[in-house]
Amino acid sequence: MSLKARLAATLSIAFLVILVIGGLVTYRQARLNIVTELSAARSVATNRVAQLVAELPATPDVPAKLAAFVRTFNGDRYVKVILIDALGVIRDQSHPAKDYDQLPDWFVQLLSPDPSTTIMPLSAISEPITSVAILIDPRNILADTWFELLTGLGILILFVVIAFVAVWIVADRALRPLAGIQAAFLEIGAGNYAAKVRPFGPPEMRRLADGCNEMSERLDEISARNRRLSEQLLRLQDEERADLARDLHDEVGPLLFAIDVDASAIGRMVRPQQANGDGPGDGVALRSRAEAIKGAAHRARREVRRILTNLRPGTMPGLGLKASIEDLVADLSRRHPEVAMEAAVPDGDWGATVEVLVHRVVREAMNNALRHGAPTRISVAVAAEGRRLRFSIVDDGGGLPEAGTAGGFGLIGMRERVEATGGELTVVQVPLPPGVRVEGWVPLGEGAGPAEAVDDGEPGTGSGRDA
Repeated sequence: MSLKARLAATLSIAFLVILVIGGLVTYRQARLNIVTELSAARSVATNRVAQLVAELPATPDVPAKLAAFVRTFNGDRYVKVILIDALGVIRDQSHPAKDYDQLPDWFVQLLSPDPSTTIMPLSAISEPITSVAILIDPRNILADTWFELLTGLGILILFVVIAFVAVWIVADRALRPLAGIQAAFLEIGAGNYAAKVRPFGPPEMRRLADGCNEMSERLDEISARNRRLSEQLLRLQDEERADLARDLHDEVGPLLFAIDVDASAIGRMVRPQQANGDGPGDGVALRSRAEAIKGAAHRARREVRRILTNLRPGTMPGLGLKASIEDLVADLSRRHPEVAMEAAVPDGDWGATVEVLVHRVVREAMNNALRHGAPTRISVAVAAEGRRLRFSIVDDGGGLPEAGTAGGFGLIGMRERVEATGGELTVVQVPLPPGVRVEGWVPLGEGAGPAEAVDDGEPGTGSGRDA
């Protein structure tokens, strides 16, 4: 439940509680007022009857006096007076007011006090009338109470509605900046540290927005420092690899070549008759040993070339990402002619670090597809999107294994390298045809981007150029 919904529910419950408590208090007070008012009316009527009884002996016309007394109660809202003879027959009665036409019966039963009739005897001089009955009718005062309750309830409901609407509008305007702050947090969580929030609304929300902007700026600075540190580490690593490769090529390579030459020379120094077994037996053994040394030197040179291939940076200086990936695809196409390989890479200067990193990711993904699957097609795509360089390697080699490390430890290392530069790398299954998609992006540095002039030809493929 959202904050506004919880606030609305809380206010609704509070207003309902107020209405219930107010209704109970109003009921108790109204019943007390009705009882008090009717008791006072009964007391007044009783006093007037007592006064009538005291005045009758001095009255020359008693019947007229009694009739006039009854008429004084005509239109009374609470009291009805009845003259009764000795046989209990009603000789005369007043006609009270009737202002309770719209009064509901349940309300009368709820608040009406217990009905009672007061009968007061008259003196013998008033015969044949012997007594006066006083009846209290609460319906008029109940009608007044009903109208007051309706008015008060209407005013209270109107107040509650106005207060609810006012609180809702104020809460909505106060919480409106949270939507922008939430969106900014989502972008920051996705790695877009340039996301900003426009401060507006209450002071608390403005301070929260300012704090969010300061946090994004600090994260951007930290991310930039991490990228610079990662680039330095990658550059140092590449330099160490290059130094090691150069030492192997310049120092170990000549030594292996010298061993090969010396072994060949030793083999040639053995006289032909000795090599054919006509001479001493040492010549045959010596020539055999020389051939063994020569074969070992050849194997060592192949291993050195393999190590040099792994140690070299992904792109050669001045070659660029496009040509490097095309060379990679061409080389793999020669070794795996049964697999159709294609690459779409734009020309451009993407920065040495980015080019090396993307080349290594492409190489690792293609080698994984060939090593762990049985693909018939591998597609490589690289494209610039804003300040990002996106890449995608898709194969139809059967998909990821059900158990084990998805993508292999090589791609895990590539993911760590990509994330260290502030980018992203994912490995997902492709349903039809079943295969694997390795895709991601890396941020571009200042000055990096596509070439101003792009070749009008088709993208390079593995069959389009020689290694």
